[in-house]
Amino acid sequence: MNLPRIDGDSSLTGEQALLHLYAPALAATSTGIAIADLCQPDQPIIYCNPAFETMTGYPPAEVIGRNCRFLQGEDTDPAAVAQLRAAIASGQECQVTLKNYRKDGTSFWNELSISPIHDEAGKLTHYIGIQNDVTQRREDEEVRRLMEFAVERAADAAFFIAADATITYANRAASQLLGYPRDELVGLTLPEIAPDFPLTTWLSHWQALRQQGSLTFETVNQTKDGRLIPVEVTANYLEFNGHAYNCAFTRDISDRKRIEAEQRRSETLYRLLARNIPNGVMLFFDRQGCCRLAEGRLDALGLGKEQLQDHTLQEAFPPEVATVFAPAYEAALRDGRTGVYEYSALERDFLMRVVPMRATDGKISSGLATIQDITQQKQTARDLLSLAQRQHLAKEIAQRIRQSLDLQTVLNAAVEEVREVLQTDRVVLYRFDPDWYGQIVVESVGDRWQPSIHAQVEDECFRTSHVPLYQKGRVRVIADIYNAGLDPCHIQLLERFQVRANLVVPVLQGDNLWGLLIVHHCQAPRTWREGEIELLQELSLQLGIAIQQAALFAQVETELQERSRAEAALRQSEAQSREQAATLASTLQDLRQTQAQLIQAEKMSSLGKLVAGIAHEINNPASFIQGNLTYASEYTRSLLKLLAAYQQHYPEPVAAVAAVAEEVDAEFIAEDFPKLLTSMQYGTGRIRDIILSLRNFSHLDEAGLKPVDLHKGLDSTLAMLGAQLEQRAPTICVERHYGDLPEVECYPSLLNQVFVNLLTNAIDALREPGFQTEPDFVPRIVITTAIAPNDCISISIRDNGPGITPAVQAQMFDPFFTTKPVGQGRGLGLATSYQIVTEKHQGKICCYSTPGEGAEFRIELPVRAVAETPLATPQVIGAAAS
Repeated sequence: MNLPRIDGDSSLTGEQALLHLYAPALAATSTGIAIADLCQPDQPIIYCNPAFETMTGYPPAEVIGRNCRFLQGEDTDPAAVAQLRAAIASGQECQVTLKNYRKDGTSFWNELSISPIHDEAGKLTHYIGIQNDVTQRREDEEVRRLMEFAVERAADAAFFIAADATITYANRAASQLLGYPRDELVGLTLPEIAPDFPLTTWLSHWQALRQQGSLTFETVNQTKDGRLIPVEVTANYLEFNGHAYNCAFTRDISDRKRIEAEQRRSETLYRLLARNIPNGVMLFFDRQGCCRLAEGRLDALGLGKEQLQDHTLQEAFPPEVATVFAPAYEAALRDGRTGVYEYSALERDFLMRVVPMRATDGKISSGLATIQDITQQKQTARDLLSLAQRQHLAKEIAQRIRQSLDLQTVLNAAVEEVREVLQTDRVVLYRFDPDWYGQIVVESVGDRWQPSIHAQVEDECFRTSHVPLYQKGRVRVIADIYNAGLDPCHIQLLERFQVRANLVVPVLQGDNLWGLLIVHHCQAPRTWREGEIELLQELSLQLGIAIQQAALFAQVETELQERSRAEAALRQSEAQSREQAATLASTLQDLRQTQAQLIQAEKMSSLGKLVAGIAHEINNPASFIQGNLTYASEYTRSLLKLLAAYQQHYPEPVAAVAAVAEEVDAEFIAEDFPKLLTSMQYGTGRIRDIILSLRNFSHLDEAGLKPVDLHKGLDSTLAMLGAQLEQRAPTICVERHYGDLPEVECYPSLLNQVFVNLLTNAIDALREPGFQTEPDFVPRIVITTAIAPNDCISISIRDNGPGITPAVQAQMFDPFFTTKPVGQGRGLGLATSYQIVTEKHQGKICCYSTPGEGAEFRIELPVRAVAETPLATPQVIGAAAS
């Protein structure tokens, strides 16, 4: 390589010759060398060797003539640059390490040593820069310092332990963990801090560590003050500078051990709880849908524990169940929603709740599913629906009987209603002739089936074998005519009318068999439910009443015609007149007795049914009596008019009649009897009002969740409790302060139960013996309703009774807690009320009470119904509440 001339003279100085002499050596060295000329402006580089080119990536042509600053970047250490400039300015040697950049833009750490060159006169003319790429060494040092920093400041204790079990190094965390100063800790042996590792155990541990290279295990460490700490140790076998070490990282797992113990206790409790869920199953699933815990009545699901635990939904459950379960569980884990679902399997009904489970950090970690067998509840609901349908149908038929005297209209309506309610193919009324043959007189039939109206039925085996049984009240239930053991002639008769299954109930007129109410199912066999059989029996009783009533009215009509003829003959003979009057009185008495029998039969037909049926049956006779009082009044006026005519035309009666007239006081009866009828009309009106209050109170004609006026429920409840409010002096005063409330979506009958419980408790508190002795004390109950925030309404029931002590307030919402004597309270009223308000309606119920100053129960309900959620903690506010 040719070195450039230092100046423009063609002759070479001694220094230049010396440079040319050393050029081969400079080119051969692996250290980068660059020479800068300080005599030229900007002190350019005048020489660089190949190693400099290799280090920087710049060829000599791109280096010569440039200042060495071109290798620097924005992040080059300014202190190192200043140190270089100061050395050059003073003509001193200098060594620095700074970041430079190659031609391709990558950085490297340059260990630069500069040496000054002087001419013969001692003038500084050049600087030689010797450069080494120390990037790898610098990075290794950084990594080493970083590792030392990390180990020293690690949260886990770190130890270096020699082959003889001596501790040669311990970081700050180790000192803090064991309570030793670091200078005391270093030099101790492992058995002194780890009682589970005596020297005999240490030797086997050391051999295992050498063979495996790394071990992780749990043990205990002993602190300086003698405490034992559970730890998790990760030991690594290392060799350094010819020595072997155990590099051990130790973590205090006291909290983890405590949590694990708590989790074990919790799991035990979970399993105990799950095993004791009544009629249900509890399943815990992880986020992957794998069942980790299965307890309870697993046999109800048709699965064993081994089929559920450690299996996914799709593996454990049939596809039709998994398709219901999986979306519910995914929604719980994804959105944190609690889901309630129903599904059917194995011919049973199940209610499933899926609840997200959250870890201590609030994140959803798993899910809990509870499954309960609700087959019985569903069947009960179906039975109640069937009962409601039966009650409705019986009510309709009874109303038609009261409204119409046309028997044919009543019978036609009855068969139509029965076919619609039972969803069957044909319903007929078969009437017997005196010879026990008969014909179908009323029919309701579907479009697909052949009518059988007025068909003459002649079946000798039926007449001789079955009619006597029906006279005794027999009910015939046939699910399939071909599998019921019927006579061939009977099967042929039923095939004539396309019958496959039927239900037969006798219709009695008094004690006589009038006919049969028959339901035909033609399209397929059918299993008749108990409720359907009871419905037909009740309807047959109603139809018997209608038939008896029609016959009775026909008889009355005939007798009235006879009475008219008797009245004409009465003018001719006093004896005949008395006889006709006696006949008329007897007929009237028979009519009243018959009416009473009809009313009693109608009441007894629904005896034992639900409150809805009782209220309905009370209403029927009351309406019947009220309707007939009008006729009784007319008959009374007619008889009194007749009596007055007798007194006018026969002013001197015979002695026997005069004696009777004096005994019965006819004038008083004529004056008082109309008042008596008016009083009876008022009484029947009062009965109707009470029934209306009962219906409003229990919402007998309503079912399920619907918008209602809560003021009507409060008023009906107060009406039902009127006797308790007034049963003894002083009468309890009730104040109503009703706000302008919208209709609220709720379960009306359940809320009325809450009102009854709260008002009954207030009445009992105000009637408590010895509470108030002041003569001017007025017991008072104040009911206030208003609009509340968050689209809610509030209902306050406050009394001025003795109040509730703090001890009672703390337990008042607990089931079976009561302050009443044994036999007077079961302790379920407030607990049930709390459940109805909070769980069924997602509302709140609070108690505000100060002993001696009364108590207030305040209910808040959302105007629009929301989903159920788990019960909240009851809120009871004592004397300190504002």
